[in-house]
Amino acid sequence: MNFSRGAAASLAMIALAAGARADEGSVALYGILDTAIANIQHAANFDAFHPVANNPTVTKGTKSATGMLNGGLSATRWGIRGEEDLGGGNTAVLQLEQGFDVGSGNISNAALGIANNTASGPNMSADSAISGQFFNRGASVGLGSASYGTLTFGRHQSFFLDNIAAFDPILGSQAFSPLGFSGTYGGGGATDDSRVDNSIKYRITTGAFTLGALFKLGGVAGDPSAQGALQVNGVYSAGGLAVQLGYQQFKDAFAMSNAAGTGTLKATAADTRACMLAARYRWDALTVRGGYEREQYENPSHPTDDLATTQLFGVTLAGAPAVNAFPTTKSLNVEWLGGGYAATRAFTLLAGGYHVTQNDYDPAGCANGTQKARCSGTLDYYSLVGEQALSARTDLYAGLMLSTVSGGPAAAVANTPPTPSETTNRIVALGLRHRF
Repeated sequence: MNFSRGAAASLAMIALAAGARADEGSVALYGILDTAIANIQHAANFDAFHPVANNPTVTKGTKSATGMLNGGLSATRWGIRGEEDLGGGNTAVLQLEQGFDVGSGNISNAALGIANNTASGPNMSADSAISGQFFNRGASVGLGSASYGTLTFGRHQSFFLDNIAAFDPILGSQAFSPLGFSGTYGGGGATDDSRVDNSIKYRITTGAFTLGALFKLGGVAGDPSAQGALQVNGVYSAGGLAVQLGYQQFKDAFAMSNAAGTGTLKATAADTRACMLAARYRWDALTVRGGYEREQYENPSHPTDDLATTQLFGVTLAGAPAVNAFPTTKSLNVEWLGGGYAATRAFTLLAGGYHVTQNDYDPAGCANGTQKARCSGTLDYYSLVGEQALSARTDLYAGLMLSTVSGGPAAAVANTPPTPSETTNRIVALGLRHRF
């Protein structure tokens, strides 16, 4: 979509939101603008298209970088919500949402960011399901009932991602939490699992329980199960206690990575499974949050269909997708614990720790010194954030996150074996967030 057509569509939607009449229902424009000045100890250049803050995990960048990041605490976005009363406690509902970069004004486009770079830069780039779609964060329409729940159709956020903000100690922060930054963890195995195209989502609240299910239609001719997905999720919330339990499985999910040169992408297909258990408890000003997630990866169920893929998000692939990346099942265990303390009505302090373990999923390769990325290892993250509310809609924040990596996950660094400085990283940032 060119700039003039995209701008015209945006203006038309804003006019619709501003001009909706009460007797026809309600349409509301909303959004978040979040930007910060950050320093990352080891990083490539800041990127003008990546949907979220620069990743302070281990990186091939060997220099410090200071710049303006997008979405330190919350993803920058604008959206439209609509509801029409159909009578009898029934409604028609819609939601459209777009992520963009405050510093450049670009529509967020991770695929373009990756394609414009090699694996070592010059800019930061990473996989994301938010890759240039006009409504890259979601687009759905459906029906709601006070008695029977809500059923919507379109592009949806996964249940795992729905729950991150409530059960993450750093509230899904994109600069200071791996759950907020990484679609691998937040999405339940792959960023392709985090925002689900061509899906049907159902939610119902009854008493203290909120239950939900999501089904993705793959749309592959001759094979209805290819590139499909299923999620189920439940949340119990009463008083200060909330507990979440969810399970999901995806067939033929795609992950993007850098090709050898610029202008193209590499893709890897996999079947993924994940379960998540998380809890939150509030005692007056103190809130404790913790959780556990297990993710598993296997070669895709429908490799022939996957090999026919030549583009992702409108970017050409450099060769056919990889369909044999997992000699045995790859497993990740993600654990987190922390919380927040409201020191005053305006100031909140958040702290969290995150531990990720990876198994050896190519034992023979690890034994003979090859395929290092497939060997066992760990990642650890430690975060501290202070948030000062200036009003109900505007706040300032400052934060720090330290990360360390060992074993197979350290294969992304420049040297083999890596030096001690390359297995650690740090981000500090000072930011401003406004909600409307």
